[in-house]
Amino acid sequence: MNLEEIVHDLQSLSPTRHGSQTNPTITGVSYDSRTVQPGHIFVAINGAHVDGHAFIPHALNAGAAAIVYQEPAAVQDALDLPLIGVSDSRVALSPIAAAFYGSPAADLRVVGVTGTKGKTTTSTLCAHVLDAERHRSGLMTTVEFKIGPRWWENATRQTTPEALEVQAMLRDMVTDGCDYAVVEASSHALSPRWNRLGDCQFDVAVFTNVTHEHLDYHGSVEQYRRDKARLFELLHAPAAGTSDRKRRKVAIINLDDPYAPLYVEAAGTEVDLITYAVEHPAASLRAVDIQTSRHGTRYRVQTAWGTADIELRLPGMFNVYNSLAALAVGLGEGLDISSCAEALAWVAGVTGRMEQVELGQPFSVVVDYAHNPDSFGQVMSMLRPLTDGQLIAVFGSAGERDHAKRAIQGRIAAQHCDLLVITDEDPRDEDRETILEEIAAGARAAGKREGVGYLKIADRADAIRAAFERARPGDIVMLLGKGHESCIIYEGGRKLPWLERTEAERALREMGFSG
Repeated sequence: MNLEEIVHDLQSLSPTRHGSQTNPTITGVSYDSRTVQPGHIFVAINGAHVDGHAFIPHALNAGAAAIVYQEPAAVQDALDLPLIGVSDSRVALSPIAAAFYGSPAADLRVVGVTGTKGKTTTSTLCAHVLDAERHRSGLMTTVEFKIGPRWWENATRQTTPEALEVQAMLRDMVTDGCDYAVVEASSHALSPRWNRLGDCQFDVAVFTNVTHEHLDYHGSVEQYRRDKARLFELLHAPAAGTSDRKRRKVAIINLDDPYAPLYVEAAGTEVDLITYAVEHPAASLRAVDIQTSRHGTRYRVQTAWGTADIELRLPGMFNVYNSLAALAVGLGEGLDISSCAEALAWVAGVTGRMEQVELGQPFSVVVDYAHNPDSFGQVMSMLRPLTDGQLIAVFGSAGERDHAKRAIQGRIAAQHCDLLVITDEDPRDEDRETILEEIAAGARAAGKREGVGYLKIADRADAIRAAFERARPGDIVMLLGKGHESCIIYEGGRKLPWLERTEAERALREMGFSG
């Protein structure tokens, strides 16, 4: 593919050509100068921590064939190459990547799932439902990736990869024979400032819920909600190709969420609207006769496509909503309700999402990714009635992220739990003890006293052991905030290898339990 073909769709970014007017063949796209090879186009991105313009000389030495940039001063020594100046090079990466990989989304029906909570589980359930009947899916989530029958861990610490990796994976899905792609769509990735998903040609957009989260990035709850609404606006984005499979657009919305009207409005009137709910009587799918336990959930679903009994191996009311959303995707795509129900029943769980650790100990251990106030309330209110003993929570709050939620987390945990063990999550370059104290202030405001109602133990391994040592038969110990993540990030970007389930099992074995 030549340069002109790759930069053809940058008109909205006011492109200007400088340097050589040649039209070289492009053999790859890079935004990290360390990956540049001869013939690549290098897109210099001004990132949150590193400015890619500073690495243009490195890209030139590695054989870059062209440069896309937004800072003119950075390319003064590269005038013998084709130079494309744009108003925002980060935004440009998505159309460049899509062009290089041949617009792979045009050959897929692409399902996007957004919301504060439930995105990963809902996306995973969607893939299982689609695979159950005639289809072959690809999947991108916070926890793992999937192409057809092959699953592997997402080790990037990003819910949604950069646009280049997204488009490359979509191309791999097409090559593998997939006809569906399910993409967990974070608010960061949807934001026009990052534009990681701008060229995914979404066909189905799913909204789970929206609560207090990521105010450090979006600035306000209102902007956070608006950035998530962009998924529904992208249903109307111009699409490559004219396949009949790409013409029908579907919006799937949780009608019980108070902000559902915002997403209905963003979807517009030219799409098929499917709603789901537990409380709202007008929903297209509604769960009734719900029964929950710490091991699973049962309910009956009433839909325009018929009724069915749903049995999940996933506990919690939030998984009723997650499964309703996945069921709506399946029904909206023409699948039989019974095959959808059977697919949901087979799903054993999602790594780090209400994951139970059992080594024969007399108390329950649950690993979950809950890391914001609303998810705390949901997980804790679900588990509180399921124990006659103590409810113990081990958790922290991320450094260099939303400060306002820390005291709220402490207060909510104190209201639901008998004992809190406040510990590291990802301190980054913040003082770890300061983070713990901000959480503890919320716990004290709710009546907890240090040494009795809460402990502050910065080392997470020690915190887990302290919680287990205090647990009695019948208690439930919740390990919250890390979920599936494979490291804890400390000062200077140092990453301590970490798997919450593995650490919990190690502590239990040290106590003499072996399964």
